[in-house]
Amino acid sequence: MVRKLGICGLAFSFFLCFALTVPAKTADDLLNEAKAMVKTVSIDEVKKMIESKEKVVLLDVRDMKDFQMGHIPGSVNMPRAISLSGRLLEHHLSKLIPDKTSKVVVYCDFDTRSPLTVKTMNEIEYKNAVYMKGGSKAWKEAGYPMEKQ
Repeated sequence: MVRKLGICGLAFSFFLCFALTVPAKTADDLLNEAKAMVKTVSIDEVKKMIESKEKVVLLDVRDMKDFQMGHIPGSVNMPRAISLSGRLLEHHLSKLIPDKTSKVVVYCDFDTRSPLTVKTMNEIEYKNAVYMKGGSKAWKEAGYPMEKQ
């Protein structure tokens, strides 16, 4: 019995040493990880989807004030998407986008919130969610239409 506790104690000590020496991931690490895992579409592809009246949900994850100042026509806003856990995001999305097979294009301003949101969406079975590379900044710079609320 003493020997078993000794081995378990030793194993636990090694675990603690390892856990304490592994550096925590930075915000940049998490963002780069998300970008590497999720699919993207270009602003031109999104514009074509809109023009061809393709069935797609445009999800703007910027703050409400930014959304109100100008967003891609037909977009819906979910400003706190990035800060929600998977379960909470799923709860809110079930009201906004109940069909998990829907094609969803997520965008923000600078490719920060949207990749993280898409990663979480993919994890909760929204497998057709992608993010628009370049975000609303690239959309505006291309002279594509924006609407205000």
